Amino acid sequence: MEDFKDKVAVVTGGASGVGYAIGEALAKEGAKVVLTDIEESKLKVAKEELSSYGDLISVKQADVSNPKSMDDLNSFVTKEIGDVQLLFNNAGVAPAELQSIWDTKPNDWNWAYGVNVMGVVHGIQAFVPSMLAHDKDARVINTCSGNGAFINLPSTPIYTSSKAAVSSITEVLKLQLEQMQSKIKVSILFPGPHTVRTNLFSAERNRPEELARDPNAPEHPISSVEDMVEMMKTMGVDMETTTPEEVANFCLKEIKQEKYWINPANEKSEQAFKDRVESILQRADLPNPNIF
Repeated sequence: MEDFKDKVAVVTGGASGVGYAIGEALAKEGAKVVLTDIEESKLKVAKEELSSYGDLISVKQADVSNPKSMDDLNSFVTKEIGDVQLLFNNAGVAPAELQSIWDTKPNDWNWAYGVNVMGVVHGIQAFVPSMLAHDKDARVINTCSGNGAFINLPSTPIYTSSKAAVSSITEVLKLQLEQMQSKIKVSILFPGPHTVRTNLFSAERNRPEELARDPNAPEHPISSVEDMVEMMKTMGVDMETTTPEEVANFCLKEIKQEKYWINPANEKSEQAFKDRVESILQRADLPNPNIF
């Protein structure tokens, strides 16, 4: 896909962060963008902030964890905007963890997996059949994380394992579409190369009541990227960060080059991944990943 002009793009988790930045970057290049999110109020703000792009930006509330909501989204976009050629399954949450697996509760897993894993599955199931039917050049881009796809941080078992699932789902989707010689291509996006300045750490704000966090669970010390930066400072680490705009620009550049792995270079993370793979190949003890 050499350019995005007049392409219809759907971006989940589009009211803020990486999703918002991707939507704006696409609109700058003439794409017709539908930002969707569970936070309807923030979608309205996003629409106002991006009003200079006129009809190139549309917003529609949807819940990626609900398959009917995603089916309805597909019907809306197809009818009101046009055939979807770019699907960014970007919505994700990070539950307040820093707990042992045995101390977490079913609600913690069900909420995170409902968004991070089933949200991707529901996006695929809602949009890919239509994308196959219109038979135009198209691409599905799933947002993942090196924490899960490449290494497994012991402090975040739920988030880590959910992103490991996204990595596997994306790889299988790519291979299945290739086997049927579809025009739909697939990419997997790893926002970075450093921790991205988004609202991911405050994702609990969107947690449904029926999947509420255990009120007796310890308070999580990190609710923002700034909290994490300050915590790392106390450990003598000057933590680097990345802006959503940097992620979006890198993502679109890589899509134009038909890349599957949209993964900016990070020397420490890559070394941690190599150490893990080496332990597998050598049947050696698993090392503790050091990414800072």
